[in-house]
Amino acid sequence: MSVLAFILEPTDEFEQEFSIPVASESFFNECWGPAIKALQLKWVEHFSWGIDVRKEDLDKVINELLQIREWSLLNLMEAKQEHILYRIDLLISKLPAAFRRENAVVFIG
Repeated sequence: MSVLAFILEPTDEFEQEFSIPVASESFFNECWGPAIKALQLKWVEHFSWGIDVRKEDLDKVINELLQIREWSLLNLMEAKQEHILYRIDLLISKLPAAFRRENAVVFIG
């Protein structure tokens, strides 16, 4: 299994093709999980089983991703750190584009 972000009920080609890989289930549990626990995060913790994210939730999700980013710099070794930072940066840069349509919902899970 993998954790992936995609738009529920896409209305056009952009939304149909919108997909952001987050992590394999094992990498999520191994590297994201300890950060989520240590930082007591409320949004990103739901990525492992799935969560609907709306435009009004975006700032909270990005804030938590930034916290994990900082935690990773201090707590993960090079290869794992590089991988998680790449995926976090990908989410932070691409996730806002999913909300071009006001009622868009992104499922991350």
